[in-house]
Amino acid sequence: MEKRLRGKFWTALVIFSLMGQVAWVVENMYFNVFIYKMFHASAADISLMVGASSVAATVTTIFMGALTDYLGRRKIFICGGYIAWGISILAFAFLRMDLLTPLAGNALQAASLGVTLVIILDCVMTFLGSSANDASFNAWMTDWGDSSNRGRIEGINSMMPLVAILVVFGGFSAFDLDRADSWTAIYFIVGIAVTLIGVSGFFLIDEKSQSSSEGKAGFWETLFHSFRPSVLRENPLLYAIIGAFAVFGISINIFMPYLILYYEKTLGMTNYVMIMAPAIVLAAIATAFYGKLYDLLGFKSSVVPSVCLLMAGYVLLYAGRETAVVFIGSLLMMTGYLTGMAVFGAMIRSHIPEGKAGQFQGIRIIGQVLIPGILGPAIGAAVLQDAEQIVNSDGTTSFLPNRSIYAAAFAAAAALLVLLWLIFRMMRKGHYILASRAGEKLQNAANSLHTEDIWNSYPRPRMRRNSFHSLNGKWTLNGREILIPFPPQSLLSGYQGPIGKHLEYVRDFTLPPMEKGRRLLLHFGAVDQIAEVYLNGHCLGRHEGGYLPFSFDVTDTMQEGENKLLVKATDALSHRYPYGKQRKARGGMWYTPVSGIWQSVWLEYVPEVYIAGLDVTADTEKVHICVRSSADTTAPKSRGISVTIKLHNGSLYSVRSQDRELEINLRKLRLADGSTYQPILWSPEHPYLYDITVTMGEDIVSSYFGLRTVEVKKENGIPRVCLNGQPVFLHGVLDQGYFCDGIYLPAEEKEYEQDVLRMKNLGFNLLRKHIKIEPECFYYYCDLHGMLVMQDMVNSGLYSWLKDTALPTIGIFQKGNGRLWGRKKRRDFFVRHMEETLRHLQSHPSVIAYTLFNEGWGQFDGDAIYDRAKALDGTRLYDTASGWFPGRRSDFDSQHIYFRKLVLPERPEKPVFISECGGYSHRVPGHFYAKYNQFGYGECADSQELTARIRALYEELVLGNIPKGVCGCIYTQLSDVEDETNGLYTYDRKVCKVESAQLKEISACLQTQISEDNPQKNDIT
Repeated sequence: MEKRLRGKFWTALVIFSLMGQVAWVVENMYFNVFIYKMFHASAADISLMVGASSVAATVTTIFMGALTDYLGRRKIFICGGYIAWGISILAFAFLRMDLLTPLAGNALQAASLGVTLVIILDCVMTFLGSSANDASFNAWMTDWGDSSNRGRIEGINSMMPLVAILVVFGGFSAFDLDRADSWTAIYFIVGIAVTLIGVSGFFLIDEKSQSSSEGKAGFWETLFHSFRPSVLRENPLLYAIIGAFAVFGISINIFMPYLILYYEKTLGMTNYVMIMAPAIVLAAIATAFYGKLYDLLGFKSSVVPSVCLLMAGYVLLYAGRETAVVFIGSLLMMTGYLTGMAVFGAMIRSHIPEGKAGQFQGIRIIGQVLIPGILGPAIGAAVLQDAEQIVNSDGTTSFLPNRSIYAAAFAAAAALLVLLWLIFRMMRKGHYILASRAGEKLQNAANSLHTEDIWNSYPRPRMRRNSFHSLNGKWTLNGREILIPFPPQSLLSGYQGPIGKHLEYVRDFTLPPMEKGRRLLLHFGAVDQIAEVYLNGHCLGRHEGGYLPFSFDVTDTMQEGENKLLVKATDALSHRYPYGKQRKARGGMWYTPVSGIWQSVWLEYVPEVYIAGLDVTADTEKVHICVRSSADTTAPKSRGISVTIKLHNGSLYSVRSQDRELEINLRKLRLADGSTYQPILWSPEHPYLYDITVTMGEDIVSSYFGLRTVEVKKENGIPRVCLNGQPVFLHGVLDQGYFCDGIYLPAEEKEYEQDVLRMKNLGFNLLRKHIKIEPECFYYYCDLHGMLVMQDMVNSGLYSWLKDTALPTIGIFQKGNGRLWGRKKRRDFFVRHMEETLRHLQSHPSVIAYTLFNEGWGQFDGDAIYDRAKALDGTRLYDTASGWFPGRRSDFDSQHIYFRKLVLPERPEKPVFISECGGYSHRVPGHFYAKYNQFGYGECADSQELTARIRALYEELVLGNIPKGVCGCIYTQLSDVEDETNGLYTYDRKVCKVESAQLKEISACLQTQISEDNPQKNDIT
């Protein structure tokens, strides 16, 4: 619940924040103009003034921030500080040449005295302003804010610098800044206003009661905490980010003190306000949207574009003198500046240890203010040392800022990019070692493990034989030991060597002599991306793809005794092939890649002619069985098949066909007592599976099927997804299929079952398997326990951060049916892989829908792809474009809702499917992976807050919209994955981060709503 704050709090917040920013704008942007125009200051004088002010601000904030924390009092420092601050501003009104010349003796000495007095008085003013605003007022805002209202508080506070700039620019445009009396008026107006604001604070500001001083750090301990070497060693990324922020600030401060002078004096643009004001407004608007992207994409993907925008602005400002070019350069520069400030500030706040914000203000202010305030202007002054001089009317001289300041600023920004690259490298490599309970058990038993102990279940549940020999266990990879089936990048693989694009696996094994008339098949669950397989020096063949199983008949290449199996894998993460969420430089929504073998390797004996494939599909009363034979299609019809079905009452029903295809209508079966059999349907509530045995010649395989249908039908004029003819709400969760110790594979098969049961226990009835195809046991457990599956096709092709995520996130969508581009070979392989995926999963009743393209990533010709998929398997539903870029052909109106509103058509023609939403972040100490990164869509402090936000999401986004056509919702996501901390479970699956009872209530309300279709019922009770 949001904590309600009284009206006078918001009044105080607005006026104190605005007036404080007005005063800082006057100092930061116009004191240099004042000292230049009134006292003909040099670049060195301006550099000294900015540097001295930065030192004063830094020292003041460090000491006064610690002091207010220690005393537990803010109000007197805020009110008294603003009053004194206003008086110090008034004092500037008396710094005039006509008043100083009689004291100094001549104009030249008066100008020199004026410069000295401005610098001294600026330091005094900075001390008072930093005490009141930076140290005390900002701490007061923190005192009153909490997780329920801090966003609103920070939102208002972050608007004030923009409003202040516009106020100052607008106000100053009414004055002739070449006249001393104009400056006198300005200082009187601003000084009196700040003083009056301070007085008003005694009536508007309430002191927040502070916690007891017992147990609090002492004053000196608080003051020097962030300067201790031990603290630096504990928080290396925080200090690195502050250092990068300092370089960013240096780049800004090289040119900023001379910006207005450059426009007015060098370029002769007396109307510079008409350039700067619109540029700042547009940059601020862009920054408001950019904040959403930062929440979505994290630091790396946000800070680099900011720096690049800044540098692009420098280039245009360096090269251009025309108004249009200067305006565009100013816009890019200000956008880069404001977004960069926001990104660095957010990153620093998120990495300050909890409960120690005050103790880290010292090092923060040094990086943000002191270093840039000294080095930036000093570099600018050095660059302008040989600047052109002009003679003033009183005989003194002044310099003209030149474009070299932008070249120097560009160089500093380029150095920043190098520093950021080093920081990204640190972030990518910095992580904790996590292990699941199953992984811990496996590691403890690693030395005593036999081959048959690792992933030792039959790998193909829907087509089982009695013959099975596992080749999992210890292999060698590039000469070093590795545990198969785990990929070499994983903890469980035990692999200690380098991982390049070429991998050579070797396994020696011995099998008992084969029986006469039997053949031997070698199976691979998956090898990423290209596999060439050799047995005893003979090449068996090649497979491309990385996600689907393949096999070879090795009968003729086996030899008595020891055999040598060699697998040459190539994995360059080629975008021609499906690659999913893998990326070499992991981070944010991209994860550690896997290479080579990552599923089981196994052997089985089969007859000379055997069942090569078994497709079993069903509706609510009929089951259709199609057998693919290893023999040529011209084989005699005598090789028919027989099928035995075990009915739910234990009786067996057998039927034989001379063909290799047959259909059985269970509703027409006659039982022994003469009654008609009543089939049992498969559903999430009652996931009944019929066991079957299929015989072809000497080959016998076991399988199963479930009776169910899925379709879209209109109910009361609203299109609904119907399971077995009844509306069902697709209450799902995004399932990435990543595991902390095995990456693409859990420590044991049962972990897939546990994931299914974990989500069932939270009330979910669907898993959206996200951009990954799992081993077949995953789909078996979904079949067994009644978990619906929406299977994503695995993406290939290039991913564009701008087109595929950034612009759509803020509501700017590319027209047309996605991105109609890509090499033909890539497109052809995607289609082939899609078709193989459909055939591979065709027999699983849990798989009710497919996602063809996700967020435009690699998307091409969606309508044609939909038609092709529907023709191959018309028993499933298809989400052609999940998130955005829809075409005409799709079974869903699919939308991703993170930072935008749900768009509901007035008369929906398709079920509206919220195919991604939520993703709230909560890090459980001791159970998160990334040391330095945290990626999610809104941070929660604990399990209670996370549960409350999820509950509010479903109440506000989903429940009230079910009567309007919403058919399902996918929450992001099942578990944390590496940098992402937005899971319902931790990455190691040891902690459930939400309150299960409340999530079950949500599920019950959703299913009630979809069945009752009651538009009045829109809350969870």
